[in-house]
Amino acid sequence: MEQRQVLTNLMAGGYLEPALFNKESNALAVESETLRQEKESLMHFLNGNMEKIDELQKLVRFVSRGIMLTAFEDEVFLSYVERVTVHSRTEVIFELKCGLFLKERLVD
Repeated sequence: MEQRQVLTNLMAGGYLEPALFNKESNALAVESETLRQEKESLMHFLNGNMEKIDELQKLVRFVSRGIMLTAFEDEVFLSYVERVTVHSRTEVIFELKCGLFLKERLVD
């Protein structure tokens, strides 16, 4: 039986003071909200990881083809790279959609 229902039954039966009922009911509401938020956070975390796993599998399939690109291809680049961060004049960091970060040195 649900805890709120138990409290309600105790209150209705005269076994529980209204002040204690309200206190316990509020505590249950707070705990319920905390658990809901925790569940939502975990679901978001798991879904994010699943997306990264899918992107990693996509990248592995692409590189496993064994075909060397001879020129820059926008479509290929954009399908695997989330963002590029310029760290300094001589270094950039590529953040891939699968969660990998690749640091590259720029040469003159």
